[in-house]
Amino acid sequence: MNRTLMLLPLLLTGIAVAQQGPTDTSSLLRIPLTAGAVRVTDPAATREFGQVLNTLAKGQNSGCQTSEYLVWGDADQAEQISDDLAAQFRARNLTFKTLDEDEDEESSSLSFLLSDKTNRYVGLLYGDAESIVLGWCQLKAAQAVKPPAPAPAAANKPATPAKPGTPAARPPTPAPAPTAKPGAQSPALGKYGCAESVPRYLGGSYTSQIETRGYFNLGSGGSYKDVYGAAGRWRFDAATGLTHFSGAGFDRATAERMDGNRLWLVIPTASGEMRWSCSLT
Repeated sequence: MNRTLMLLPLLLTGIAVAQQGPTDTSSLLRIPLTAGAVRVTDPAATREFGQVLNTLAKGQNSGCQTSEYLVWGDADQAEQISDDLAAQFRARNLTFKTLDEDEDEESSSLSFLLSDKTNRYVGLLYGDAESIVLGWCQLKAAQAVKPPAPAPAAANKPATPAKPGTPAARPPTPAPAPTAKPGAQSPALGKYGCAESVPRYLGGSYTSQIETRGYFNLGSGGSYKDVYGAAGRWRFDAATGLTHFSGAGFDRATAERMDGNRLWLVIPTASGEMRWSCSLT
């Protein structure tokens, strides 16, 4: 049994506890799902499963861009789930390739690669005696390779003087400078308190709870400190109206200024992203 299959029972336990809500359509591939699917969005519950997907992505010389995690609580649906997925892949003209397959008396797992003309996905389907879990992610687009620099041009002959009365050549028109997004404002400096809306299953139905996430400081000179006090950098892009973070806990995160001194902070994670609402204190 390989390391991935050994880890999955532990990952499955965390995901089953953190079920978020029933769904009948995949948010990643936009395909119908077998009845009984529950989408899991809790970053804490899916973090380690996301690491497994990232390992699969690295095997394809890429990384995960957007992820989705689904669980079915009835292990008897395994064959139906596999058949339904295969049918939807054919309907979408997705090419399916098995990456690895493991099976023993207690569980089974299948990792795979999906591709079409423009996108690629890696996925992992795992099942045991109690439930079925499907995790998959869209791979980042391959970076274009720069063409080799052209060889230096040979020295040109001196230009022939223009005849008298010939109009002078017009200088090239400069490219227009990027314009700022209308109404875009750099975020105010200071201390921000953040919170996140987290779905919870309470009293037989799903609801949202607001959970605090701590404070971070936006300093002058492009410096910031995250909720744990680690230091990083930030910059404001007037063309998009977004603030970009680098380093520390908000690395690769973006923030958009909302009404007043509130920021909508989007933080990428291994399993997707976290979305926080932060207010200047």
